[in-house]
Amino acid sequence: MTIFDSLFELTPTVNRHNRAPLYKERAEYLLYAQAQGRKERYIKLMASHLLQVNRVLGFSNRLRRITIEELKRAGRRWEGYTGPLRRRTPGKETYEVFMQIARSWLRFHSCLIEPAKTRFADKRLRTYERWLRDERGIASSTIEERSKHASYFLKWLAAYPVRLRHLSPSHVERYLETNKAKGLALSTRITRANSLRNFLRHSEARGSIRTGLCEAVPVFVRPKYAFTERGPSWSGVGRMISFLSRVKPTDIRDYAMILLMALYGLRAGEIRGLRMTDVDFKNRTLTVGRRKTRRTQRFPLTPKVLNALKKYINRARPESECPSLFLATDTACRPISASGLYHRTRDLFRKSAVKSPHKGPHAFRHACANQLMDKGASVRDIAAFLGHRNPRSVREYARYNVEHLRQIAEFSLKDFL
Repeated sequence: MTIFDSLFELTPTVNRHNRAPLYKERAEYLLYAQAQGRKERYIKLMASHLLQVNRVLGFSNRLRRITIEELKRAGRRWEGYTGPLRRRTPGKETYEVFMQIARSWLRFHSCLIEPAKTRFADKRLRTYERWLRDERGIASSTIEERSKHASYFLKWLAAYPVRLRHLSPSHVERYLETNKAKGLALSTRITRANSLRNFLRHSEARGSIRTGLCEAVPVFVRPKYAFTERGPSWSGVGRMISFLSRVKPTDIRDYAMILLMALYGLRAGEIRGLRMTDVDFKNRTLTVGRRKTRRTQRFPLTPKVLNALKKYINRARPESECPSLFLATDTACRPISASGLYHRTRDLFRKSAVKSPHKGPHAFRHACANQLMDKGASVRDIAAFLGHRNPRSVREYARYNVEHLRQIAEFSLKDFL
């Protein structure tokens, strides 16, 4: 049974897809999209478009490398096509959908020739990133975010145009007002302001701007009661776990991942960073590299988690020399991507109808922290368990819960008693 047999019901349609050129290349890509949590109706759309991509680009027995300009011309030809293979009237999104699917498919098989991407002010940003990594010791995910925010500011500054050495407090204020005018959420504006202050501090140390300019970035006040719980209830986590069938390979894998995120509070990057060698079945331990603190933690594996990992490795994990523990369930045998992990958890929230303000992998970390507090764990122990350097970070998990806030207050008072 092929993937096309599972997607389409009509025999003529199934035969058309099975007999079309480049069956293997199309099936591999669709299986990959399926493993990333794409909805079935979109996978059907991709399958149908790939037939036209083959036809318009003239593929027969094998793929060939395509330039982006050649692909754009093919997209315009398909947009203007009105022959018997066109079942719907071309619309305003015909070209965009064709290009999106064709680009993704060709990139998957490394057959799209694209011009090298260059970032705005790339040299300056690379220097900033080295400073964050070598002198500040910041995690790679945070470096990526701060560098991105710095590039937003530099692009905005170049539009005036204003050189960095001529930067003044009024420019900083205008940039932050622009972010507010765009309707960005307060939390986003706070993050961008903090990133900007950090970048200006770096530029000041290099002598690129006037001294003290980083102090021109205002400190935003976050409303004291503007927080809500960010994760599902613990009973909701249980419903989600029980919702997985544990028969399909993807469900077996997802079951193991969600157990690790919920019971050990692992971040998405830590789940993706796990290696086969991190699981010690003999001693029943799991070694986790905490990405933000760059420390290593070792957890004892509960029987439930131990059995879930054994089942995944023995029955669901593709045979591969890839060292990563959790792989995408496609023939490429690559580590599960960040987007793939997010889509799988988001779809599980939707299918199980569990309510949560946030529906990504990090929601399970919040649920884990709240459950630990409910069980009476101390703030210091929770911080250590979750891999926080500062125990005060736990206060973010305690909003709107009087008992949790009491624990935070008692812990904070110890500094003064």
